[in-house]
Amino acid sequence: MRYERLTLLTLLAVLALPWGASASSVLQPLPSRSDNYGESYSFTVDLEDGTFVAVGFSITNLGPGSRNGVCRATVVRPGRKAWTPQVKVDSDEWSYDAATNTLKMGPCTLHAGTGTHVSVPLDGGLVTISFDATPSPRAPPGSEVTVGNARYRHEVLLPFSAAKVSLRLPDSDAPLQLSGGGYADHSHSTVAPAKLARHWVRFRALRGEENLLLLAREGFDGGFSPAYLWSSGAEPQVLERFELRRGEGDSKTATWEAELNGAGGPLTLRATSLLLRNAPVQDLGVLGSLVKPMVGSPVTYVMRAVLARPGQPDLPGVMEVTLDEG
Repeated sequence: MRYERLTLLTLLAVLALPWGASASSVLQPLPSRSDNYGESYSFTVDLEDGTFVAVGFSITNLGPGSRNGVCRATVVRPGRKAWTPQVKVDSDEWSYDAATNTLKMGPCTLHAGTGTHVSVPLDGGLVTISFDATPSPRAPPGSEVTVGNARYRHEVLLPFSAAKVSLRLPDSDAPLQLSGGGYADHSHSTVAPAKLARHWVRFRALRGEENLLLLAREGFDGGFSPAYLWSSGAEPQVLERFELRRGEGDSKTATWEAELNGAGGPLTLRATSLLLRNAPVQDLGVLGSLVKPMVGSPVTYVMRAVLARPGQPDLPGVMEVTLDEG
């Protein structure tokens, strides 16, 4: 079986799930005939030693062919260069087994049963993630976005879960056994990526005694939805609006800050260090000019950050900013 290396389709993974699937079928993809169809299962783990791990399984009609699959991983260890393996598979090289609630995408496997388990063996390395929790789909307020006749839907699968990671990098023999906190979501979209959002801001505090999620989207119509703050043990709270600011400096040194209103008072999200910059269209070079009219030029900054709240201590976590830098 042949697995083709991927650059273009990495950017097509949008984010979170459809609309009230049952726990027994939550991993089952729902392909669409839309040319803009994209569906993605995303997993994030923040580990106690400072390692950041993200894994994604995606299906899309964008680009050549249809219902192509993408499996990718991102591993950022303190003081080391990021490891970002990825693979593209054809439509006949991924499958979902309802009997075992397992999604296979080329060499990668995603399974939900007792807990949730992810395996990504790529480029001579291996990432496995075991979440304590089983997916329990929930759509926070504003999780469905309509743009013309197209629709984007977002649902959180694992808001807060203890997680264990086994990590074997290509340049090491013995795997590392790490632990921390994790998150997962699933999305389904028929909106052209370039028309979905002006900005995305995400923040996840997954380690320590206090866990919290923040997600905010600014649409091209000036609206802010979905936009919510979700603390462990509480209900999601709607955020009214946000303002994203970029400080001076180049792509590696610029500082980012977001001011958010709602959820009990003004909130300030401030980046402290850059973990990763992902610019898939820019990385394509000349080919990027061909796909840019369809997908734009999205860039995602992944950063360590703190969330400042009135009357409460600053909360550390991981911040993501996604915007078009075309």
